[in-house]
Amino acid sequence: MGSKREKNIKDFSEWQVPGSIETFIGKLPERYSEGQIRIEAEGQMDLEWRAFQADLKKNSFFKKKPVLAVLSLAAVIMLFIGTAFALPSVAQVAAKIPILNLLFETEKQPLMEELQKALEDKGYKWDGLGVGVQPREISVRIVGTDEYYDDVKQDVEELIQRILMKRNDNAYTIDISKSEPVEEPSEADLDQVREQHKISEDVLEILAEYGYTQTGFGIQEGVIEFNLPKDEPRIEEIKKAVSDRIKEKQFGDYSVKVRTFNRAKKEREDRWMPIFNTIADGLTAKAEYKVKGIGYTNKYDYFAIYITTNVSIKDDDAKELADAIEKTIDVYLTSEKVKNSIIGDDYKIIVNSKEGKQLND
Repeated sequence: MGSKREKNIKDFSEWQVPGSIETFIGKLPERYSEGQIRIEAEGQMDLEWRAFQADLKKNSFFKKKPVLAVLSLAAVIMLFIGTAFALPSVAQVAAKIPILNLLFETEKQPLMEELQKALEDKGYKWDGLGVGVQPREISVRIVGTDEYYDDVKQDVEELIQRILMKRNDNAYTIDISKSEPVEEPSEADLDQVREQHKISEDVLEILAEYGYTQTGFGIQEGVIEFNLPKDEPRIEEIKKAVSDRIKEKQFGDYSVKVRTFNRAKKEREDRWMPIFNTIADGLTAKAEYKVKGIGYTNKYDYFAIYITTNVSIKDDDAKELADAIEKTIDVYLTSEKVKNSIIGDDYKIIVNSKEGKQLND
């Protein structure tokens, strides 16, 4: 069991973006199930989801409005950095490998969590915090008067710089901006939020009666959607129970849709996500590793991690860099602590050039 190589990774041509973003989003689950989503983009949702959650936590409007999402849907965003860097020598790469392994082993607090706690401990007024990979940027939105913003802007930036220096994270720029006033929701918007909140309570109550207390769940216009295992024999019964409750409460005309998942693969993904997040944080936090994107797929009989670098396949040392990155990750994955979480899963590490060509073959 353990690492495998994959010689040929199928990539998909760019989709034509439709006129309606709602149509585009609505078709994502179908495209994912048909394998149309770029394979290396599949793991990126987790990185952006943490930033999204932190943003929502501070936003007063969204505190009133439940955010209902089908969390099992793979992301369709692959995060890229446009600037290419000169490839360091093999000796330089090798010298940095122990540092990266040390980063993995120490399992530092996620950067988003550390920043959020620091801002809260200092008592700053803010309503938005983001840690982005495209570009590698930390952004904070300050709430208050122009005078307050001018007073704290430099202090907030210096606080973040100290945190980054302590972590030895050198890939990020910092953007501090003043928060713009948020338009208050209309009464119609609030009525819709209240109705969806009541519907969510009823649906989750029914799912709990069937033994499902944690499952992806969402409400779009006229559609209630949730996830169940493929081997659940009562899917139609559960759908009917939800539909009957909606009619009984006279919530309106809603259809009920169930998306199914493989239990074993879901269990594997749950075990791998903390590991993947540690690798992603380690590789993207430091500019010298030349990583412009990282993702994963859990669709196959192995767990695959895809790393896209900023180096060209034509660079003389591109393969050496790719092999060094792969070896570093392998050492981490075969360490005693991580190995106990992997429990013998097959996995692949695919390192690609900026042109999308595999380097570690």
